[in-house]
Amino acid sequence: MADVFGGEEFLNNLKNYCKVDQDFDDEIIIEMANAAAAMIAKAIDKSKTPDDYADEPRFKIAVMKQVKEDYYERGLTADSYRPEIGSGINGIINQLRSEVNTDETTEHDGTDNILLSPNGDQSGNSSTDQGSES
Repeated sequence: MADVFGGEEFLNNLKNYCKVDQDFDDEIIIEMANAAAAMIAKAIDKSKTPDDYADEPRFKIAVMKQVKEDYYERGLTADSYRPEIGSGINGIINQLRSEVNTDETTEHDGTDNILLSPNGDQSGNSSTDQGSES
């Protein structure tokens, strides 16, 4: 994964973000980054891999946030409850998820337009069916 994101440059940026000065945890940090990247990519779209987001800065930030969370919350504090994905990362995941092809999860009117209900929710009703209750 470090190679996907620029190799040594990404690792140095990640260590700077995590405020890690020493080199003896580099392998652990790389493994955490690999795991975080895979987990976040699958949270966005189960068919995607970290390679699919190699040029996406928001994905890189999400990975760095998750690695920092995992790095500092290991050891004694790992036994206490904490979410699998940090809360600050959920917004990034949702943003990226909304940009993924929506053909499987939304209804369309035969064009590229997603059908929305009057209150903005996705529904199978077209705007011409509003108010035509029997």
